[in-house]
Order: sequence, then C-alpha cells, then structure tokens
Amino acid sequence: MRYFFPPLILPLFILFILLPFFALTFVLTTTQVFKTLFGISTLEALMIFSLIVIGSFVNIPVYKIEGREVVRRRSIFGIFYYYYVEKKQIVVAINVGGALIPSILALKVLLTLPILPTLLSIAIASILIYFFAKPIPGVGIAVPLFIPPLIALMCSFTIAQIFELNLLTLPKLAFVSGVFGSIIGADLMHLKDVEKIGSGVVSIGGAGTFDGIFLTGVFSVVFSFLLL
Repeated sequence: MRYFFPPLILPLFILFILLPFFALTFVLTTTQVFKTLFGISTLEALMIFSLIVIGSFVNIPVYKIEGREVVRRRSIFGIFYYYYVEKKQIVVAINVGGALIPSILALKVLLTLPILPTLLSIAIASILIYFFAKPIPGVGIAVPLFIPPLIALMCSFTIAQIFELNLLTLPKLAFVSGVFGSIIGADLMHLKDVEKIGSGVVSIGGAGTFDGIFLTGVFSVVFSFLLL
C-alpha cells in the first residue's frame, strides 16, 4: 500500500509545527537563563524577554561619519551616459534590544562577580572574537553563530580554574564574557572598519532581537550548564 503526501505537507509542517516548537523552546530556555542569572520569577523573566523583543526595533543614533565616495553611472535612453560621485553618511547607532538591554543585564551580573577574573575573561574573549568577526559590505559585522559563546565559555571556564572560582559562578561569568566580549570584540573594535560596510545605519547589536550579542549571552549560559 502506498501513501500519498500532498507537496504542501512539509512546508506546512515546518511552518505550523517546527517553527512554533523552536520558538517556544527558545523562549523557555531564555526565561530559564534569566531566572538562573538573576534569581527572578518566570513572569519577570518573560517581561525582560519581551523588553528585548520590543527594543530590537529601536536604534539610538550615536554619531555620524562620512561614507566612501562611490562613482555611479546613469544613462539617458540608453545612449548618453554620465557619471557622478555619490557620498552618503553612515549613522552608527546602538540597538536597544540587541545591545543596550543585554549590556545592562551583563553589568548587573558583573557586579556580583570577582572583578579581576571577570575583566580578564572579558578581555581575552574580546580579542578572540575580534579575529573571527569580519565586516561584510551591506550586512554589517558578521561572526559564526556559535563561535562567540564557545569562546566565552572557554575563557570563563579557564579563568575560573586559574582563580579557583566556584563552578556555580560559571554561568554568570560566561554570560558576562559573552555579552561584553561580543560588544567589544565584534562591534566596538571593528568601528574602524565601518566604512567597508557601506552607507546607511550601522547598528551595534542590530539585526533585531536574535542578534549575536543576545544569542551569545544566552548560549554561553546554556553551554556552561553542560560543565556543571
């Protein structure tokens, strides 16, 4: 006996089953991460997540720089051609949900950790992430998704061992190293390469909620649970 499956079954399955499942899993995982880091209730964790989602649509301009001069060609009826030089401004902004809120959360966690080991972990993570991050014209600063959280975990675990810190602090140290390491290494240290990206808005922590900074913080904590 043969079974016939309409061609739309797979796309509908992905759209209505898999995507909601992964979205719900991500929300629950993020909520648990916030509860672990801050000792808050589920409702409070969901409120923080909601603020990040809403804030991902907001970019706060910080400063402007002149972009590169681009020579463009235009034609009139496909016969006469003329050239002109176009130079647009580049606006450097900070994304509320992708960078500002995660930074505030990471700063709150940082204040509960030993300063010297934490700063050392952030510094090493920033340097390593810097070498993996690359400016891509028309896109922004790109870095492989799981590289920053793995670097943050490696740095925080190594520092915790060197300074003989309680491993229960590892999730917090990994979160701080991941967030600040991404902001410093991938974004701030690459501001000198902004002109290579092109014109328009270059947002620190941009590309919405699921930007590398936010994901790095979450995945750093999730990965750290595997070592506890």
